[in-house]
Amino acid sequence: MGEPGEISSPLRRQWMALVFFVLVCGLAALYASLYAPSASGVWGWYPKLQKPAWAPEPAWTGQVSAAYYAVLAVSMWRVWRTGAFRNVPITMAGFGAVLFLQAIWSTLFYGMHNPLLGFADLAVIALLGSVLWLTYRQLDPLAGWLWLAYLAWLGVLLAVNGAIWWLNG
Repeated sequence: MGEPGEISSPLRRQWMALVFFVLVCGLAALYASLYAPSASGVWGWYPKLQKPAWAPEPAWTGQVSAAYYAVLAVSMWRVWRTGAFRNVPITMAGFGAVLFLQAIWSTLFYGMHNPLLGFADLAVIALLGSVLWLTYRQLDPLAGWLWLAYLAWLGVLLAVNGAIWWLNG
């Protein structure tokens, strides 16, 4: 046994894995923020675009994005804890693909000023994310619910991005 108050090795491994997933998602969010409109209010070409009346206010989309990256981290951590990534490779590979595609959306939409590429990126995420949700909910119900919350926000982003492409095409 270890010292009193010392965290056991399996528990330490669990917490280290959670920290790992939070850091990976944090790095993806940091990359995404490089092309997103700045917190100082410099929005570049985005204000000039026609947007649907129901588009979320840009001022709070950054906070929602931070929240969904945290949701992705916790969801993947919970799936990782099941050990399914050993037998169901899509759990980890799919998560990596979604995270990568989510991170580059800002580059495509804001950086390249290309709503069509942004829409295509989000559509692929939605398809892959739906497959992952079907898998995750069977492995860990809470991970499935967290993933479903992410998919709901993704649906909003997909609809807004598609409307912006359509209105400005």
